[in-house]
Amino acid sequence: MTLNLYSPQQEENIYIRKRAKAWRRSGLITEEQLSAINGHADPQLRQTNLFFRILFFVFTLLGTGAVVGLFVWLLDFKDTSFIAAMLILFGAAFYMAADYLAGKYLLYRHGVEEALVIVAMVLFCAGCSILLSENHLTLTHIRIVVPALLAITACWIYLRFGLLYAAAISIVALSFIPFQFNLSPAAERIMLFSVLCVIFVFSLLADKPDLEDFRKNRYAKIKACLLAAMYLTVNLEILGFSGLLMRDTHVVHLNAQLFPPSIYWSSYVLTFLIPAASIYWGIKSRKRLIINVGLVMACVTLATNKSYLGWTRYAWDPAILGMILVGLSLLITRWLNSGADQRRFGFTAREILKPEEGGITPADMAAALTPGVIETQQPPAHPEEKYFGGGASGGGGAEGKY
Repeated sequence: MTLNLYSPQQEENIYIRKRAKAWRRSGLITEEQLSAINGHADPQLRQTNLFFRILFFVFTLLGTGAVVGLFVWLLDFKDTSFIAAMLILFGAAFYMAADYLAGKYLLYRHGVEEALVIVAMVLFCAGCSILLSENHLTLTHIRIVVPALLAITACWIYLRFGLLYAAAISIVALSFIPFQFNLSPAAERIMLFSVLCVIFVFSLLADKPDLEDFRKNRYAKIKACLLAAMYLTVNLEILGFSGLLMRDTHVVHLNAQLFPPSIYWSSYVLTFLIPAASIYWGIKSRKRLIINVGLVMACVTLATNKSYLGWTRYAWDPAILGMILVGLSLLITRWLNSGADQRRFGFTAREILKPEEGGITPADMAAALTPGVIETQQPPAHPEEKYFGGGASGGGGAEGKY
């Protein structure tokens, strides 16, 4: 039994079509081969490009917000419990509408059904939070229950519609819960790290070798997000690093004395182990996203290393770090290019697959704006000036300006 609205074959066909387009852009297949692949991998779903997807999403958000606002304004409710019940009912109605549109009209990442389920989730959680406050629950309980409801509903949306950002919302909502129990900072970090590790283990167990390619790609993205969340949890100096970027170290810098020495130095070791394990695992499994996440985490580890050790920071530290990274990238590139056919162990520095182009490029936008810019640069016309008037020879201008 599957909870997803779309069959695995439909989503696999969409993934095959995306890969085929990348192969065609890169010149690996011909136009005839692309047409043959598209003919055999027809998902029979209605899709649109990114531009119209965002457009439909925004318009649907505005429409649903206008409907709810108009309904509340016309009825002029005063009872907060009734308002909460109406929000929950509206959330249920919008969810059923999204489910119906996706099933009846075969909408897939069309923007409309996405906006409906997001609005339904927000309205449902808002209505539940109002009901909980009306039942005289403490603020601490509300801060625990509402993120839990948000995590559950977002997880259901991910299982039903396959939206990856719904899974990310669920993970972020779960991350808020450990900080609502009035625990010590060390206990909060340990609890959050344990929850993320449990989710990561479940994602590893779910990622089996015989799965479809689209599921493997989806699980890889989820695991990359979990690795980043685990790293942000264990890096106790990440707030100080962000403070340096915002030039406000006194406000956001985390006090290291809040953590026992064992926790503090264990986190220091983990800031090296997690990026190293991610890079090694990404290379071994040939998952580029995992490698990229591991490299980003390694750069952050190098940037926060001085904060952990209590060393003095200097203005030229970022320049030195940048030169080190550039040097490493040049060495790795030369090492890869010196191999047979400019590759080593199946890896190459050449761009094999070209990235997908968006619906509207900056050049298209510039071309669209060019006529308006030209018009604004034209000198204004003066109606009082008459260049061919006032002449004595039939208006030819013999005695006028010409």
